[in-house]
Amino acid sequence: MYFFVSENIFTFNSGTEHAQAKRTKLFNRFDYGAIYVTRNYNRFLERDRQAIGLAAKDVLNMYDFYQEITEEPHHDQTVRTLESLPFDEYHLISKGADYSTINHAGREIGRIDIMPGTVGLVNAISWYDLFGNTTVRENYDWRGFKSSIDYFNPDGSLAGQKFLNRQGIPVLEVTHMAVQGKMYPTVFTLLNHQGADYQFSSEDELFRFFLNELMLISPKSTLISDRRSLDGVVADIQNADSKWAYLHDVHTVQANKALKGKLFDVYKTALVDRVDDFDGIMVPSHGQQKDLLTRFPKLNVQVAPDGFIESDVLESTPKTVGERIPGRVVFVGRISPEKRPEQAIRVFSKVVAAMPEATLEFHGYPANGTIIADLKEQAAREGIQDNIIFGDYVTGNDLSQIYQQARVLINTSRGEGYGLSLIEAQGYGLPAVVYDINYGPAEIIEDGQNGFVLKADATKEMADKILLLLSDENLWIDMSQRAYQAAKVYSAENMIKVWEDVLP
Repeated sequence: MYFFVSENIFTFNSGTEHAQAKRTKLFNRFDYGAIYVTRNYNRFLERDRQAIGLAAKDVLNMYDFYQEITEEPHHDQTVRTLESLPFDEYHLISKGADYSTINHAGREIGRIDIMPGTVGLVNAISWYDLFGNTTVRENYDWRGFKSSIDYFNPDGSLAGQKFLNRQGIPVLEVTHMAVQGKMYPTVFTLLNHQGADYQFSSEDELFRFFLNELMLISPKSTLISDRRSLDGVVADIQNADSKWAYLHDVHTVQANKALKGKLFDVYKTALVDRVDDFDGIMVPSHGQQKDLLTRFPKLNVQVAPDGFIESDVLESTPKTVGERIPGRVVFVGRISPEKRPEQAIRVFSKVVAAMPEATLEFHGYPANGTIIADLKEQAAREGIQDNIIFGDYVTGNDLSQIYQQARVLINTSRGEGYGLSLIEAQGYGLPAVVYDINYGPAEIIEDGQNGFVLKADATKEMADKILLLLSDENLWIDMSQRAYQAAKVYSAENMIKVWEDVLP
């Protein structure tokens, strides 16, 4: 078995989670037996893994494992069919689509919150004391059953948690205590596990115990750590056939100083401190492999793809220039400082000056609560607010539609692990304009063939190349065809062959 180890599958996922999911699908398509393993408690895991195209058998969560609910089917738990509430005594008052209050003897004693994006399905039930403070919250899994219970201190801080099996019996308890004036989870207790209780001082200690159990259940397995926060845990695991750390991003604080620049602290575990506990390092680009081997000559560094293009995309004919939105440019990826979306807007102001009808569409999740507002203010200052579209975070068919509507994809990052959106865009015949940065864009885009590769921070040149692609239809048609042909390198059949050469 191959276990790909990560923190979670989130509602909004970065390229790391998408790449890990694609690898899981790739391996299982060719019967290599791969599982996407997650540490974090996530009662929305069924919804989230479906959103990135993974089946239940492809994913294993630590909490689900100990709660014995990994194969639990979905059923809709509506408010009105809750067996735990005595409706002959309690009175429910609807407060709209999001929640209802629970009233008893003329007093509000709790509330029922509705699952986001649903009609009338139970998300959580909170109970109040005489002063209206929340004392207990019962949390429901997306699949329609009570999964955990939270207990609160009088000041509203979390005091403890219980995680339940399908029969409602606690199988794991977490105690929260004050450390230097702030509440933290300090004790994780696995209850009656194989006839005994086990205590751990952190979630990572519990996760280490869990992974070691997996190695006993599935001996001779390979572990790949996809999150730097978990490298220390994976390094400690016993009885694995091999252990690898997959780097999804640049390893230095300054992306252009890969050979002598300061390492990100989270990379030190795999590259320096625990290097002997891994069989090797995996990276998606040859450029990063070269730089790591120059800096760390004793490392075993292998190049392995972090994505592939589905056969139905490669077998479809890309949309013609006339079927796409005139002047549409897209930016796909996390909206975060290292991706430099503000530079994309600065570039685009030059585009709009020459082509007022051009539009730039962003799709990705924001890294913080202020970045979208900041970008909107910047667009307004530059007088192009009507030319900038902030779209939703999208995946699957919705993202495919974005690629098929656009004329140009741009990437303004200061550094990349590879550039999954660039690979995906090629499959839809979408030319890209990128910077020559560490790492990936210059390995995916061949300058003048399927797009343009420019010196980093060459904003005027980037604007000029975007305008050229938007205005010269013959050039666009030629580059679109070349992009589509280049995409065939990333077929599932080709990518699994690369993996077969890397893994034992």
